[in-house]
Order: sequence, then C-alpha cells, then structure tokens
Amino acid sequence: MAKVLTLKFVDGSYKECEVTGRIMGGENVYYRPLSSLTKGCIGWDSGAEPDHNVYVLEVGKDYVVVEVKGWGREKTGPYTLYEGVEKRYSYMFGEWSYHFSVSLVRMDV
Repeated sequence: MAKVLTLKFVDGSYKECEVTGRIMGGENVYYRPLSSLTKGCIGWDSGAEPDHNVYVLEVGKDYVVVEVKGWGREKTGPYTLYEGVEKRYSYMFGEWSYHFSVSLVRMDV
C-alpha cells in the first residue's frame, strides 16, 4: 500500500439537553488527499456537511494553508499544515460548544 498525504478534519459539537440530560452533538472526521485539494471551499467526499467550512488558500507538494469558518462566520487561521502538524480551535455559539482540529497526516490508500 502507498502512503498519501491527506488533510484530516475533525468537526465536533456538544450540548447537554436541559430536559433529559443527554449529550447532543458529537464528532465527525473528514479526509481529502492533498493531491486533490484546490483553492476554495472543500467539498468532502463523504457527502456530509460539517458544521465548519474549510477553505484552501494555498497547496504545495508537502503542505497546505487553510482557513476555517465557523457558525459565527468568523474565520480562524490561516493555518499552514505540514505532515504531523495539528491545529485545534474551540468556542461557544449560543448554548452549543463547537470544536475542530485540522491536520496533515500520511495514510494508506
């Protein structure tokens, strides 16, 4: 198997239900090979829509520069990611807690 540099995006939200006390939300993980990235908003292969939008600003042979836009429409970043570099961010919006991490990892294909 070949190893390919891949953008990994972990998108999460959390809120405790006032009535039942159950935890709502959760985490989803999204992947895109570095070689398939182009400038602009990423469309994820899974077809699912994350709570945050990831925008590619620059793509190189072994790195990518991204910004992430959240619920409040503020942008975080830009983040320059090389293999093994991970950036995390968390915030509150209303009663919900949101978080994400974005990294460049080497994966088997």
